[in-house]
Amino acid sequence: MDYVTLGKQCIAAALKKLSEIREIIITEDTLNVQTNADLESNKAILDCIKKSGLTCNVFSEEEKDMLKINGGNDDVIIMLDPIDNTHLYLRGEISFCSVALMIIIKGTPKYAFVSDITTNDIYYCDENKSYKNDEVITVPQKVPGRNIILGYAPYKMRMERLVSSLIDLTEEEYYLYNFGGQLQTVKIATGNYDAYVEIRAETLNEFCGAVIVQRAGGIVTTIQGKNVDYSPNKKQTLLVARNKKIHTDILNLLKDKEYEN
Repeated sequence: MDYVTLGKQCIAAALKKLSEIREIIITEDTLNVQTNADLESNKAILDCIKKSGLTCNVFSEEEKDMLKINGGNDDVIIMLDPIDNTHLYLRGEISFCSVALMIIIKGTPKYAFVSDITTNDIYYCDENKSYKNDEVITVPQKVPGRNIILGYAPYKMRMERLVSSLIDLTEEEYYLYNFGGQLQTVKIATGNYDAYVEIRAETLNEFCGAVIVQRAGGIVTTIQGKNVDYSPNKKQTLLVARNKKIHTDILNLLKDKEYEN
């Protein structure tokens, strides 16, 4: 199976479907809002996988249970986030939104894809390298200005954890911003940002961008400095950094925090 081609086809199918939607309708108004656009993007990707003939298990943010595609295969796991940052997509602020997909084979993340819904740029990685629109990318060691740390903290608990833990860095060489998602995470690989922190444990659907950054030379761990466990049902925190110094600066303030919930 040509997984790179399949991943691109899945992303392209989702983007095409999203471009055809004329009205966004809320289908489930819960903590994580769901819209018809999420469902259409999800269906386009699932249809693409089924058509390819790949046997795999799929975990999608839009599905309550694991899906066995073409008979299922415990050795090939696909993680889907049909629209990351749906709450912004709903408002038309699509510059923060992406379609993301990760392929895990025998417990190891082999391929990952994150597409910018605004520009249709596709960031992805194979087993060896990372790419932006088929051109190899590597994390730059030097970028101008202060380092930029991103987090995602829309609720009081997350906000308190993010700000209280990292506020001291802002007096030195860092900016701390409370925005972002998979698209902003993956842009660490191109030097747009320097670090991303997921302060509350999340599922692997949110880790596609991190895999691409790591394959491009960045550093990816939990906020305790542990390697990420690519078990599809496990929730974990996340720390993605452009280089070792940035990773160490952030980790030193987070590693003793019990934030796995």
